[in-house]
Amino acid sequence: MKRYLWAAVILVLVLALAGWDSGRTVKYRLYIGLNDQDTYQQVKSTEEAQELVAEIALKYVEGFTLITAQGVYTDHLGVVTRENTLICEIIGASEEQINHIMDEVLSALNQSAILVEREEVESRFYAGSALRGAAQ
Repeated sequence: MKRYLWAAVILVLVLALAGWDSGRTVKYRLYIGLNDQDTYQQVKSTEEAQELVAEIALKYVEGFTLITAQGVYTDHLGVVTRENTLICEIIGASEEQINHIMDEVLSALNQSAILVEREEVESRFYAGSALRGAAQ
């Protein structure tokens, strides 16, 4: 997991040094349950699932944030189900990239669906105050 953190840090630095300015972009948030759709049990450990999702996502996007959460829902039979969930936040990707990620994750984790949120956001990288250098 540490290597993905370093990849995110490097991405931030590269984009900041490239002068990427703030602006409106799209943020996707994927809610990926970890229970198998057939057994209602978690087959892969949370850590294995994190590695798998990260490996798949990195084929299509340069960076993301992966959060571990606890999901709860009532299924079509009225059964309340609790499951470990990964939330994958991706800023600036295309819908096509997101769909590729979700298609592969659905298959790899044997999921019936992934909940996806799409939101227009304003984002930028902050690399420190310009006043810092002037004060010295």
